[in-house]
Amino acid sequence: MNAEKRFLNAEKRFLLNKLKPIVIREGKILAVSLVIGLLLALVVATYVYSGNAQRDIADNVIRFHVRANSDSNADLVLKEYVRTQVLAEFESLLSSNTCINETRAVLTAQLDDITTFAQNVVSTAGFDHQVTAQISQMFFPTQFYGSIAFPPGEYEAVKILIGEATGSNWWCLMFPPLCYVDMTATDSGRRQLADTVSDDSFRLLTHQEEESTSLRVRFRVVEWWQNRGRPADPPRHVAGR
Repeated sequence: MNAEKRFLNAEKRFLLNKLKPIVIREGKILAVSLVIGLLLALVVATYVYSGNAQRDIADNVIRFHVRANSDSNADLVLKEYVRTQVLAEFESLLSSNTCINETRAVLTAQLDDITTFAQNVVSTAGFDHQVTAQISQMFFPTQFYGSIAFPPGEYEAVKILIGEATGSNWWCLMFPPLCYVDMTATDSGRRQLADTVSDDSFRLLTHQEEESTSLRVRFRVVEWWQNRGRPADPPRHVAGR
């Protein structure tokens, strides 16, 4: 009887020794699979949230982009002058618009006039740079207008390109009209922005005003995701600075 027990115990130990590496290996595979699954879920969640958050903002704004002929002092001063004159000339026409479709229609109809006006400003200032203007989608890096922070991504924009357009950029918004007063977010533009985007997106845009770590983290997530694989931004002038 004792011999039989010893045999069974030996067989049991033998089986355990054989199964132990298999169990450990399978356990490691399961753990790795769970980690990979969690990472994939995190990537998908980041992709969905970042895309939806940026898209909700981008679908409800029209940006304004002016690019200097070069980074010479004269060209940079000219760029600022063109910006100021264009905003002043078309402010009354644009600031009364209450929806993005109305603003887009006005800008499309007035695009030739904007081009001609900007060209006249450049020529009157004594430069022979050719000016072009267009409405198109373009990538914008993170931008701050006072305490409002716009995440990077593709946005619809009115672009004014002066000459070779290899100099610094200047960015702001034509809808809602955030930057028609001293190049910072106007109160009326801010209210219109709040009425245009979702509550969640507006809180994301104004995250700097709140003592909310989660909002700051969410903004950084959107910022990181939208910036992935993008080349370094060229030198630029930023509204409000």
